[in-house]
Amino acid sequence: MPRRAFLTACFALVAFAAAGAQSIAVYQTTPDLLEALSQRQKLHFSAKAGPDAVLPLVTVDDAKRYQEIDGFGASLTDSAAWLFGKKLSAAKTDEVFKTLFSRKDGIAVNFLRQPIGSSDLAVTFYSYDDLCQQTDKACATPDGVADAKLEHFSLSHDEEYILPLLKKALAINPAMHVMVTPWSPPGWMKTSNSMLGSNPETKQPSSLRPEFYPAFANYLVKTVEGYQAAGVPVSALSVENEPLYAPPTYSGMQMLATEQAAFFGNALGPAMAAAGLKTKVMAYDHNWDRPDYPETVLKDAKAGALAAGTAWHHYGGDPAVMTKIHDEFPEKDQWVTESSGGTWQKGNVMAEEAAELVAVMRNWARGYVLWALATDQNHGPHVGGCDTCRGLLTIDLTNPESPKVKNELDYYVLGHASKFLLPGAVRIASDEPAQTQLKDVAFRNTDGTIVLYAVNMGGTSQNFRIGFHGKAAATVLPAGSVATFVWKP
Repeated sequence: MPRRAFLTACFALVAFAAAGAQSIAVYQTTPDLLEALSQRQKLHFSAKAGPDAVLPLVTVDDAKRYQEIDGFGASLTDSAAWLFGKKLSAAKTDEVFKTLFSRKDGIAVNFLRQPIGSSDLAVTFYSYDDLCQQTDKACATPDGVADAKLEHFSLSHDEEYILPLLKKALAINPAMHVMVTPWSPPGWMKTSNSMLGSNPETKQPSSLRPEFYPAFANYLVKTVEGYQAAGVPVSALSVENEPLYAPPTYSGMQMLATEQAAFFGNALGPAMAAAGLKTKVMAYDHNWDRPDYPETVLKDAKAGALAAGTAWHHYGGDPAVMTKIHDEFPEKDQWVTESSGGTWQKGNVMAEEAAELVAVMRNWARGYVLWALATDQNHGPHVGGCDTCRGLLTIDLTNPESPKVKNELDYYVLGHASKFLLPGAVRIASDEPAQTQLKDVAFRNTDGTIVLYAVNMGGTSQNFRIGFHGKAAATVLPAGSVATFVWKP
């Protein structure tokens, strides 16, 4: 064969081999956001050992499978919905919703935790059965005034702008999981007659009156039924946000573990059964530092039969407690339903948040939900509580005639997972090289696609290899950066 023909054939073989090599798509975000879910040059797996063989290795093993993933998201709080519905034009809201909920044009957020009534991030106090005029200050219902039959129940507040926006999100992403959670029952159901968590002067916490257990259970049932009748399916509910904290400035209530167990078993379970509701019920909905709370609920015969698992917050304790609870109750699921970022965070915030997402997933959570979907430039509106919380988006109303929408770092932390994980994805095994500051977690989609989420917690770039099925590919992750690697076996 002539030399030119020989070289041409060799080049053709090389080109064919490269084209047929198993490729890895790479998406990266740097702490300065100059790269933000930016697609990088593809990598290629190789079975041949080269000079990169000495690099730390992250081995992904799709034969070892763990929990199914429900998703990633935040809360369309009253404040966020008010900003979208009242302060942005319809066209701008449509545009922004695509960046939030579309897989093609955004990050495919697919888990929304919706407050039942007002939270701290609300424009006013409100419930769905108010017997006094709520404003930006919670009103106190007069003693003896009640509505045990819920004759005044109404979702009119949410019908104005919350439910329409939820339906808009669902139209973009029909695989959405919607969870509902009350911060407080209507004031007349409580020992304080007020929606506030505790008396601002005496600090006495409010609690649910036992005689109104059935009314509160029916209130929750009617809420789920009302949402579903409005076209918003509800996949899960919890019965009290942060039941061990009774805030003096916004809606809340103390509900001890024994009280929650009794409410589940004697009121909520029967009410849901009578209505034929199959909605998942999550216990607790508070911090990692009190695992005794969900243990009490799950060990109770009637309450444990009702509860699908435990909802957790990140403001205290360690995510490793979820593995302890999983080992104790392997048939029960777990979710992190609130994990807020805010101005109090210092250092490489993006890397720290991404590392928490990794830790949460590696400790059996089916979902990771941040707090607000959006806040304004003053971290509000709010009626009390957190005035430093950061949303996935900031809607800057400094110039009300021309609002500006900014994606915050939290948007990208979630997006590196939510954009690439399809409904039904499961966590699979991956290791974290001990000699590095790499944190990672891996998943397998139902179509077989493998997704590796990685973050470099270190102060310098980290070279490493990704190993899969006996092959490896070398890459580098800049300091403090997050990357998603996607490939099809």
